[in-house]
Amino acid sequence: EVRGIKMYDDYGHHPTEIVATLNALREGLMLDRRGGRLYVVFQPHRYTRTRDLLDDFAKAFMVSDYLIVLDIYPAGEKPIEGINSGLLVNKIREKGLKGAIYYKEREKAIEGLVKNAVNGDVILTLGAGDVWKMGDLILKELKKRWEKKD
Repeated sequence: EVRGIKMYDDYGHHPTEIVATLNALREGLMLDRRGGRLYVVFQPHRYTRTRDLLDDFAKAFMVSDYLIVLDIYPAGEKPIEGINSGLLVNKIREKGLKGAIYYKEREKAIEGLVKNAVNGDVILTLGAGDVWKMGDLILKELKKRWEKKD
């Protein structure tokens, strides 16, 4: 936690797990009552899973306020033509989450999070790949942001 911005990580990589995790965070931390926003950084896991569950993934993030989608973590799979994170973001936006964006460069994603997160917000890294590594980087950059303001 930095200046009231809480950081969490979860291994969830299936739509059912994602819905449960996001609902638990939103309700458990009383984000709606406190006015906090839920930022999710999601790394899809496997091309086949993304393809096969595309519509379920597109609905799974609706309780988040903002969603950053990173490149698919292949876990040894070869890419599938037309299946990518941009496609997933487009499907999510079609379902109604306009705050969904794809970032190829993690540094840019971190920069956006650090610039916009405020006291009461929650940032969640989510996925079975290496997205968890971003948590420490996000916290480090948040600390730098506040040191500059103090």
